Amino acid sequence: MGHLDVQTTRGYVAVFDEDVIRHYQDFLHHRREVRPEGEYRDTTDQEWDEFEEHFDRRKVELGSCGRPYGTPCQHEHACIRCPMLHINPKMLDRLEELETDLLARLRRADEENWLGEVEGINLTLTFLRAKREETQRRARRPAVDLGIPTARKKEDH
Repeated sequence: MGHLDVQTTRGYVAVFDEDVIRHYQDFLHHRREVRPEGEYRDTTDQEWDEFEEHFDRRKVELGSCGRPYGTPCQHEHACIRCPMLHINPKMLDRLEELETDLLARLRRADEENWLGEVEGINLTLTFLRAKREETQRRARRPAVDLGIPTARKKEDH
């Protein structure tokens, strides 16, 4: 009886990336079927270039930013603390270097009694360690190939 509420099943779907993708694609397909055809227009070359550029700008040292298309970075590029940062598994060694540096800074902040700095570094260390664990966990799961998106052509719709 726990399935009377759609929120109950959301937790199940969130575990499986392929299911999330399939559900979202089904949702989009259904939504497009019920919307008037005139609401869909072809993408201009400028719009498509801007869309592709967004993903190029999301690449950062440690991986890529998962912020949605058309949104700015709201965290002033404090990436390690940002929930939208997806660490590239190849950068796990870099996370170790950052942690070593943060621990040295933490020792100095403790010695100098810089309480605000201690608090900030501890918070950053918490995020860094969580991101490392998440990246290691993701690296053990197989990747889902979504293919490369292409612009729709007039004859496609």
